[in-house]
Amino acid sequence: MIRDFSVGPIGENVYLVERYGQALAIIDPGDEADRIVAEAQLSMQRIGTQEILVICTHGHLDHVSALPEVVDSLRAQGYTLTVYAPQGDSAYFGPPAEATNRRVFADIRASAYFSKHWKPIPLPDVWYGNGFRFPGTDLYALHTPGHTPGSSCIVAEGGSAVLSGDTLFRDGRGRTDNHDSDERALVRSIRETLCVLPDATRVWPGHGESTSIGREKNYYL
Repeated sequence: MIRDFSVGPIGENVYLVERYGQALAIIDPGDEADRIVAEAQLSMQRIGTQEILVICTHGHLDHVSALPEVVDSLRAQGYTLTVYAPQGDSAYFGPPAEATNRRVFADIRASAYFSKHWKPIPLPDVWYGNGFRFPGTDLYALHTPGHTPGSSCIVAEGGSAVLSGDTLFRDGRGRTDNHDSDERALVRSIRETLCVLPDATRVWPGHGESTSIGREKNYYL
């Protein structure tokens, strides 16, 4: 089961992937840490787990700003928690994170957002790449660069759903007006990695409403 809710001033979608007997996955903790923690606690009660995976599809601040608070809160409550981030976005985590995100939000004339929401972003426990399978779940990663170098999508629900981050939206795709983005790479990622998935695959994007591969591939093929 995929549960979703929107957080923050620009409507970033947080996803909780629940499956009985598996670890809980929190995808893209972008804002409102207290709410994410509360929702995660409800999920863990439902599926009977003490293990949590926090998975970042990419490193932009609107997708990770709640990460430090969520991690600290859940670990303090005794849960086993592992943070995963894409290797290609290593500049967005740890010591380089502030300078990288500051530049990104300056590029899109949103420095005020950066100033209000910046928090030091920790290094992940594990870097992941294309094809990585997340332990204790049936989730795996697809590297879909373009929005950022490491942007990735997470395949879930036995392959019937994909959490697409800021790669693919309903009627659109991620922006590519940042210093490390690449429009050609993004379109290629969608065409060659996402559009080959079954038409019925549900797409759960980083912003906005859900859609399907069959609906969106008409724009790209």
